[in-house]
Amino acid sequence: MVISAESSQQIHVSAYHGARMTEEEYLALPDEKPGLEYIDGMVIQKPMGDEEHGVLAGEFIIRLGAFRAQFGGRVGPEIRARFPGANYRLPDVSYYARGKPFGRQLPPTLAVEIRSEGQTRSELRAKCRFFRANGVDECWLVDPRLRTVEQFSSEGEFILGADQTLVSTALPGFELALGELFAALEPEA
Repeated sequence: MVISAESSQQIHVSAYHGARMTEEEYLALPDEKPGLEYIDGMVIQKPMGDEEHGVLAGEFIIRLGAFRAQFGGRVGPEIRARFPGANYRLPDVSYYARGKPFGRQLPPTLAVEIRSEGQTRSELRAKCRFFRANGVDECWLVDPRLRTVEQFSSEGEFILGADQTLVSTALPGFELALGELFAALEPEA
């Protein structure tokens, strides 16, 4: 355990974080929270999400779940996906469109990454670009503090503010008013 200086809360640091191992050894590890990713032969623990992170992940699951009910597909948190070079990543939220193979650790149609404390936008942008270059049709980088969503799609990279609507090229028919999304972070009256 480590105590965060900013929040004074105990944070579990995996004994495997930073360890080099084979793909087989990584796949044999027990499940942990926060989850463990495998990047170029090294185990990397995802940061622990704070309350804003959890609320936004829940909002995306609800909204993508409603889309799924209408158009089919699958949605879930931290679904492990395998990428070239034996890299395993766990997007915060994944959506697999109807007809997209599921259940064999294949990349999702959409990956949502929500910025957590201690993560930089540049590292998450690199992760979204990696996803796009390796089979993910679209990636959204959500920054709860700035109230922005960066969209990485076949049409380019865009930064959307809370006064805009997110429209997905990978999920035709999906629209999300970002003001409604970020309203979930406001204190209840």
